[in-house]
Amino acid sequence: MKLFFQSFLTILMASFLLGNAVVAQSGADGIVGTWLVPEKDGKVEVYKKGDAYYGKIVWVAEPNKADGTPRTDEFNEDASLRDQPIVGLVVLKDFKYDADAKEWTGGTVYNSRSGKTYTGYLKLQKDGSLFLKGFIAGMRWLGKSNVWTKVK
Repeated sequence: MKLFFQSFLTILMASFLLGNAVVAQSGADGIVGTWLVPEKDGKVEVYKKGDAYYGKIVWVAEPNKADGTPRTDEFNEDASLRDQPIVGLVVLKDFKYDADAKEWTGGTVYNSRSGKTYTGYLKLQKDGSLFLKGFIAGMRWLGKSNVWTKVK
C-alpha cells in the first residue's frame, strides 16, 4: 500500500510539472500569429526562431510606390539597406519570454516609418491585443507604444 501511494504521488507530481511546462510554453507562444498595426495599413507576423521571437511585415495596404515599384525601407538610417522591400522586413528581433513578468523582453523594435531601432518589450493584454513599446535603451518609461490586434 505504501508503494502504491509513493507511485501515485510521483505520477501526480510529474503530471503537475509537465502540465505547468505546457502552460508556460503556450503562454510564451501566445504572441505567435499575424497582427494588424493600429493604422490598419500593415500586418506583422510574429514567429518563433529557436528560443526567441521575431516579427516581419507580411502585408501593407499600399505595397507599391506611385511609379509601381515595390515600397522599400527608404527611411533606414543605414543607406545600404534602403532598397530592401518593406514586405518581408523583420521589425521585431530577439524577444525572449519572461515568465515572471509575463512579457517578452530583450529584443529590438524597428520602426520602418522613421528608420530607427529601439529596445522594446511586448505584453499580451487581457483582451487578446498585443501591447508593444519601443524605447531608448535603459529608459523604459521614455518611448512610444502601440497596440496591435491579432488577425490570425
